[in-house]
Amino acid sequence: MLHYCQRYFLKRFLLAITLAMVLTGCVASRSEVQGKFTSPVTKNTTADKVSVFFQFKNLRQQHGMDTVPKLQVHNVKDFDNLFRDSLQELGNVSQYTTFLESPNDVNNPKRRKELEEHRANHDYTVEVSLLEESSFRKDFLSGTVSLLSLTLIPMPYSWDYTMTANVMKKGGAQVASYQRKATLSNWVQAALIFAYPFYPLEGKREEIYSECLHDIFKQIEAERVLK
Repeated sequence: MLHYCQRYFLKRFLLAITLAMVLTGCVASRSEVQGKFTSPVTKNTTADKVSVFFQFKNLRQQHGMDTVPKLQVHNVKDFDNLFRDSLQELGNVSQYTTFLESPNDVNNPKRRKELEEHRANHDYTVEVSLLEESSFRKDFLSGTVSLLSLTLIPMPYSWDYTMTANVMKKGGAQVASYQRKATLSNWVQAALIFAYPFYPLEGKREEIYSECLHDIFKQIEAERVLK
């Protein structure tokens, strides 16, 4: 009888944990982008058309767990559409090619050769890297409290984003460098499930990516870097 009660209690406890995790809601918010370009912008429509190679690199580092930033795939849905929309800020790009670095490129001679060929065959290369940083200690604490309280206690998670863009002429000479920063925060609690549709984490992350790309390209255009 005691053994049966123990199994019954364990099943109920596991069911409660499962329901709490499934029904957990969250509310995301983001900071303003730091380092934004505020000067007036005039389109560079009279300049000679140029070809541009856009090299993208997504990096993630969880401090306390990762020794160095690590390459990852895009964690934003429809990134190509975000990029295509931000490209409208540049007025004299005749043709362009995009390339997303992969962690497996280090063991792929064909991909490395393709990268070098693109850099050599375009007038300019724009290296865009996005670094996502978080704290393992803080995430572990928040996750533990959420689990033990069955997500009844609201707990925060946060990520710091740094987008860096280096512009280089054919041949490798760097002509400009830009950087933007923003923070994404997310509060997790069971009761927030009804608020999630209004403050989705994915949407706030997309906003950061899009705003940073638009603003960097806007400054490149204003400073007539691609000429």
